[in-house]
Amino acid sequence: MPHITEEIWQSLAQPQGAVLARQAYPTPDPTFINSDLEQSFQLLIEAIRNLRNLRAEAEIKPGDTVPAILHSQAAQERDILTQGAAYIRDLAKVHHLEIVSDRQEEVGQAMASVVGTVEVLIPLSGLVDIAALSAKLEKKRTKIAAEAQSLQNRLNNPGFVNKAPAEIIQGARAALAEAEKQAEILQERLRRLQ
Repeated sequence: MPHITEEIWQSLAQPQGAVLARQAYPTPDPTFINSDLEQSFQLLIEAIRNLRNLRAEAEIKPGDTVPAILHSQAAQERDILTQGAAYIRDLAKVHHLEIVSDRQEEVGQAMASVVGTVEVLIPLSGLVDIAALSAKLEKKRTKIAAEAQSLQNRLNNPGFVNKAPAEIIQGARAALAEAEKQAEILQERLRRLQ
């Protein structure tokens, strides 16, 4: 649709006879770049991303809203989070947001992560069935641990290692590393639910 773009460009008071296709590509104006603002938004984006990831890890339904606690000792970070609280509530589906410098009481069973120096917490009491979630995570961890053990046995077998092509062995090693990492992540999730 270049003809439509050309018509629009011509109607925006461009010099008569100038053609858009022959114009220089616009260059960015460095005076418009505000690194402090970009860092502020990066903190908000990471906080929202972590809240969404925690929701997914806890298997909270996408339509359900959650309470959240953002804990930071830095006043500047708390100010940024407070200014962006509306974005956090809307984009992470948070109904009760606390931005605190000190936690007076222990949260208990919660999903937690860290963004820079900000601790992101979602208290799980009343949101999910902790026992069912723990059982499900334990079942997944057991399955992945068995898979990792099978891969380890295969790689420890000299007959397999000597006969298999190098790319198959490399693939098995990569699968083993991935399975061990997944088992570690699931173990950490289970520990947080205790």
